[in-house]
Amino acid sequence: MRNLMYPLNWEEVFAYVGWPAFLKPFDGGGWKHVYKLHSPEEFFRAYNETGTLCMTLQRGVEFEEYFRCYVIGQEKVHIMRYDPKAPFHERYVQGNPPPRPELKERIVNDALTLCRALGYDLNTVEFAVEKGVPYAIDFMNPAPDADINSVGRENFEWVVNAVAEMAVKKALRGVNPGRELRWATFLEGDKPEPEKKRTPVRKASSKAAPMAGA
Repeated sequence: MRNLMYPLNWEEVFAYVGWPAFLKPFDGGGWKHVYKLHSPEEFFRAYNETGTLCMTLQRGVEFEEYFRCYVIGQEKVHIMRYDPKAPFHERYVQGNPPPRPELKERIVNDALTLCRALGYDLNTVEFAVEKGVPYAIDFMNPAPDADINSVGRENFEWVVNAVAEMAVKKALRGVNPGRELRWATFLEGDKPEPEKKRTPVRKASSKAAPMAGA
């Protein structure tokens, strides 16, 4: 809770985030209760409409490219060129032109890092690319859209095959996915293992101990 303060200094918040900005639920989907804002007046108008929803304010990324990625088993990444400004049925770009190699490498690495930190074996991660930098916009979708009618046949077949392969792999290995996930562990980073205490070695007595017969 150390990053919280009350009352909030809204001028400081606006100066830090900048305009345009997006106000959206911290956990949601379908673009519900998402507002694009350009001023404090617009912010407070939208904020007052959100009731008891827990909201997040993010800087608006003026992107030139946008990608949505399936991440399966914290190992496989399928990058899909996406246009959130297009009508719903046209958002997955036909032909799926790939990003340039250096951008692709960054997207794959960032997507895997996020999913491994969250512990998600099934997720979608969205990146908005501004001036060559991919910003993770949405990355908490453990039950993502995989409807063939919205994602298209090629993307649908990829995710079905990848999930099936992951399920078979886990079944054959007898993996138990249930485990406790703690952000604190991720934030601590790699720590050296504590030095083990050495047990003093005692010299054996020169006299043999008597042994009982069988």
